Amino acid sequence: MKKLLFSTVAFTGLLAASLRAGPAVEYKQVAPPPPPLYGLGFYGGIDMGANLFQNRGDDRTFTNNDLNSPFLDYSLDVNPKNDVGFFGGLKLGYVFGTGIVRPTVEGDFFYNGFRGGANFNLKDPFGNVVAERDLTTWINTGEISTLRRCGRGHLLRGIRRRRAGRSRYW
Repeated sequence: MKKLLFSTVAFTGLLAASLRAGPAVEYKQVAPPPPPLYGLGFYGGIDMGANLFQNRGDDRTFTNNDLNSPFLDYSLDVNPKNDVGFFGGLKLGYVFGTGIVRPTVEGDFFYNGFRGGANFNLKDPFGNVVAERDLTTWINTGEISTLRRCGRGHLLRGIRRRRAGRSRYW
């Protein structure tokens, strides 16, 4: 028992002496990592949807009241079509800077299309339909624009485009 106690005390002393050996080591301080760069590099976006309401006017009736015309009291009824359409776009760009002023190059590709047309009815003075015509066509608009800008102009440009009714960015 004495041997076990003696050997335990001796082993603990050797171990404690080895832990305190040598001078204190100076560790090199590592610099903190740089802050992440938000908003730098490529970006893109897709927008699409449906033109649910096309207000192209109400039904109109045109009547010929010219006394010298052979078509006196003939009337033309025009019923415009307000069909649903599609719009969509793609936006691609690159932001170069990281400060307050950020140079940017951007491409904007946009399409807007819907079916349009009208139904036409020509009636004689007694209300009989003389002729009927139906016109249907696609009304398409498209845009490809490039933009080079600096600063915070993108927000103002989006507001101007929304007011002009050319795009729907939400």
